[in-house]
Amino acid sequence: MKENNITAINFHGDNGMKEISFIKRTLQGTAIGLANVVPGVSGGTMALILGIYRRLIHAINTLPLTLPIKFIRGEDVKEDWNDIDFRFLLPLGIGVVIATLLLARVMEFLLETYSTASYSFFIGLILASLFVVYRYIDPTGVREVLSGVIGFLVAFFVVGGNGITGTHNPISIFFGGVFAVASMILPGISGSLVLVLLGEYHYMLHALNTFDIFNIVIFVAGGLVGLFGFAKLLEYMLDRSTSITMAFLFGLMFGGLRVPLKTAMLNDPSLFHIVIPASVGALLLYLMEYHRTKVTSD
Repeated sequence: MKENNITAINFHGDNGMKEISFIKRTLQGTAIGLANVVPGVSGGTMALILGIYRRLIHAINTLPLTLPIKFIRGEDVKEDWNDIDFRFLLPLGIGVVIATLLLARVMEFLLETYSTASYSFFIGLILASLFVVYRYIDPTGVREVLSGVIGFLVAFFVVGGNGITGTHNPISIFFGGVFAVASMILPGISGSLVLVLLGEYHYMLHALNTFDIFNIVIFVAGGLVGLFGFAKLLEYMLDRSTSITMAFLFGLMFGGLRVPLKTAMLNDPSLFHIVIPASVGALLLYLMEYHRTKVTSD
């Protein structure tokens, strides 16, 4: 039976009441951060595995965005300040930042030194992620099929083409931040994968490792727009048309395989150099998803 409402599922251990230690919550953020850096692994999926997905979505969508304006105007912000779930978001955010900084350098090294193996590993992760997303889709629905086809065509012909891929200008970096960060909160949809599709993944890893403040600020600005704007739209769509929305995302991911496949084949590798890393990536995501379904069914 398909899971029809992602945000409404009562995930194990995610009742919003039970508090755990600051260190444990930081480690949860670290796990989500690691997932976000690796293309094909979704931070949203990791949040599901950890049983904190519903609280994460609620905490983000209840952030008082007008608080800075009220503060500047000298208005009373005590009520808005108290609405922020600091005990949850603060350690989680610290963990995400720590993981991102630690893994970014490792990922850049792997992409430069073992490009074929790395992108083949991503291919395996993406293929396995497709099965995660498929669980939320009604494959017999005409609208779902149409939505999936549109998503595939968008990724394959637009994102996968040479027109807007890897331009590394402020506009592409900004929108890379918008779509990547918005995608990070979706189970099965990897924010890093979005950057791979846009051709900005390796570039932004390098910017992060060299502390390229200009590009980092542009990306973060786009990320904030994605988090508080587009992410709310996605949640709205998922709440009302989960199957159709996920079908579009499924097609987007499937069509987007053109990018890592093309990159993996650049050095004319043997089938062995592609199949083995891809199999490892697929197995890794399968084990993660198996653990999630096991935990949430207990």
